[in-house]
Amino acid sequence: MDVRRKPTHLFSEVALPVPEVPAIIRDDQGVENPDGIVARAVLNDDLEVVVPAWPFSDDPRITRETVSIGWRIAGSEFVSVRDQEYPTPVEPGDKVLTVPQRYLVHGTYDLSYRINQGGNLNFSLIKRVTVDTVPPHDHQQPAGARYPDELLGVITDDYLTQHGQVLVTVPSYSSMRAFDRAVFFWANADPMPGDTPIAGEQVFSQDDIDNRRLLLPLTEEVIRDSGAGQRFLFYRLYDLAGNESPLSYSAGIGVDLVPSPENLPAPRIPLSARGLIDRQHAREGATSQGGVTVEIDRYDNAEASHFIIVNWGGGELTEFAVDPNGFPLTIFVPWRELTANGLGPGTARVSYQIRFGGSLSPKSPEVSVPFDFTVAGQDHGNAPALLNNDLARLEVRGEVSDLPNTLTAQDQGRDARVLLALFDDPQPGEWLEVFWGAVAEPAARYQVQPGDAAGKPLTLTVPWAIVEQDKNNVALPVSYVTDNGINQQLAPATAVQVLIVPIEGLQTPGFPHADIQGYLNCCARPRIWEGVTIRVEGNPAFAASDLVEVHCQGYADLGSLEPIEGTLWSQRKMLSAAEALNGFDVVVPYAPTMIR
Repeated sequence: MDVRRKPTHLFSEVALPVPEVPAIIRDDQGVENPDGIVARAVLNDDLEVVVPAWPFSDDPRITRETVSIGWRIAGSEFVSVRDQEYPTPVEPGDKVLTVPQRYLVHGTYDLSYRINQGGNLNFSLIKRVTVDTVPPHDHQQPAGARYPDELLGVITDDYLTQHGQVLVTVPSYSSMRAFDRAVFFWANADPMPGDTPIAGEQVFSQDDIDNRRLLLPLTEEVIRDSGAGQRFLFYRLYDLAGNESPLSYSAGIGVDLVPSPENLPAPRIPLSARGLIDRQHAREGATSQGGVTVEIDRYDNAEASHFIIVNWGGGELTEFAVDPNGFPLTIFVPWRELTANGLGPGTARVSYQIRFGGSLSPKSPEVSVPFDFTVAGQDHGNAPALLNNDLARLEVRGEVSDLPNTLTAQDQGRDARVLLALFDDPQPGEWLEVFWGAVAEPAARYQVQPGDAAGKPLTLTVPWAIVEQDKNNVALPVSYVTDNGINQQLAPATAVQVLIVPIEGLQTPGFPHADIQGYLNCCARPRIWEGVTIRVEGNPAFAASDLVEVHCQGYADLGSLEPIEGTLWSQRKMLSAAEALNGFDVVVPYAPTMIR
């Protein structure tokens, strides 16, 4: 509207409104930014300023009116940077002037205008204008974004299905202000390919900045469309003015879109008929598996890239690779894990998880398994092997011969004795049993008594009924087993020489110096008074260390019916290998009572 001031009105008393700056950023409701921030895009040219129409003069004495644009650092005195004269009468309407581009440097300014009507000056109200030419983070490259810790380096199908997005955190940066904006990219390589599309953008509020929650919503759709593999997130920061930061450093992460394992069944631990895991189970398995096993039945979404981690009694077993075609999967439990919490008796809690990519599935249902690995006597380093070489060896003696680990014909029909030292830490309720060669039943047994101590000498009896089952064996294995009612240990065997059965078919000894009629007389050579030689021939049944006893008896008749009293002579001979093979001689010494 054309409003003409009457001459009677003082121009200096007219209230002039603030100038308008079209380049000042407005919100969605059209409200100007309170700091008067000017869009960065217009700062390469003069800044347009709209001066609202003022009461133009209709005084014929005034030939022109002058508008001056004041532009100065906030709080400073009015400084004109642009003057524009308008001849009177001034054309109706607002007037458009500019602030020269050379004045548009970074800072906050007071903008106003001054009207000069024939020497009468009037100043408008001040508008705050901010020129922002510094991008967020002051031209520095922003740090790489941070992924949620719970991802453990991999975005999984399960995580996307559950959350629908990944909230990536932008680290704090310098010059953070409300309405800063991050434009982000989801790339398949680092450095980022130039044709990488924008994945999204996010404006940060003052609350976001105050709480340092600068989150970028990376959507499930963007991630799935990009596929699996190693991916990288980049972003650029923009402030409200439109200043742009350099591209950020990359933030890499793996993407695994294989569906997560689901519906994990409880593990199965086969047990023997004894109903618990003992040392025999650890050696042989419940049904000949060769050890303690955990069996895993098929679960949903099983993949060859999965690994099973069994938790046995609080300890994790070595990861087991999944064969999707191999269910049920069988995982052996090592002895060190079986006994990690002691020998028992006790109960082991068993569960498992599936590792897929960098993630772990929830735990399977848990099962409890009883175990008892205790033993009677000292344990050994090769457990759970049955043979314990740390147990003392036993010794066997014949009742008559009384030789260490040897039974002879003298022991025919007699019980044998077993001598051994009692095992360590004997407890009532424990026992040991002696086993004789191939005889299945125990040959002898000792039940630990109250007050027994380690090393106590024991003498046990092996009945003749057991001994006679193998009466001729040069290395009969005899051992014993300790037992606590749950687990057994086998002591190292003692090789016993059993020579009870007489050798049959022995050749008749000879007199090599007798004449052809078999007589020894005073003409015999060597002379009788030098002794009488008896020859025993070699025998395939003889062996080195065999003991041969030679007897000589004088008789008054040729039929050996009338023994001569006092003429019985005998000698024992321990054979060498050569003597066993080739035979040997003994000499009956001369004595009037022996040789007549």
